Amino acid sequence: MRASISTTINRQAWDRQARLALPHDRPMAPGRVEWTQYPGHGPGTELFGDVRGLTVAELGCGNGDNIAPLAVQGAHCIGVDLAPAQISRARTRWGHLPIRFHCGDARAFLTRTRPLDICFSIFGAVGLCPPEQLLPLIAQHLRPGGRLLFSVPDPRWLGPRRAVMRLADGSHVPVARWLSGPQGWKAAVRAAGLRCLHIEAINAPTGGDGTCCLLVHAQKSVGASDA
Repeated sequence: MRASISTTINRQAWDRQARLALPHDRPMAPGRVEWTQYPGHGPGTELFGDVRGLTVAELGCGNGDNIAPLAVQGAHCIGVDLAPAQISRARTRWGHLPIRFHCGDARAFLTRTRPLDICFSIFGAVGLCPPEQLLPLIAQHLRPGGRLLFSVPDPRWLGPRRAVMRLADGSHVPVARWLSGPQGWKAAVRAAGLRCLHIEAINAPTGGDGTCCLLVHAQKSVGASDA
């Protein structure tokens, strides 16, 4: 699928999803970072380590719930999302925190941002953009020693749902995803010029549903130069 077509499909899908939730949004208090599809399951903010003073960007930030905890821990936070209604939600929920929210394509954002210490994506731009386009841009704009963390659905968990998303009103919209198993993501990260530190397959909390998502941790070589 051409990148421009997939961008339009995903913008429309997540914008529609956000518009259904907008009337219910209000200022919030930060909770935990949710890396999986199941609230309260799996790791949380501890994966980032000490973020005080670091520049952190979430690509595909949605309503901003996962970047908000890092803002209160002292990080310089940037949330990026393709869907205008998602950014409206994020500003409604987290406008009281020092987070800069940008509406636009993650690839365009990366071409003009300052170097980043941490870049992360939770079912966001990584997996919803062509990885051969997005991952090299992330690598280019990370500082030496900077880290990329992302979670993506396991292809088997999605099954036939990989090309659609069910909304809160019961309707379905098409989405464009790039899915792979652990070895495929490891190869994509390495091809982008990053070191793949760890890939964790996280099982669904019910146990019987198998792997729900993959959590990937990568790093830019300390000897690499800034963008």
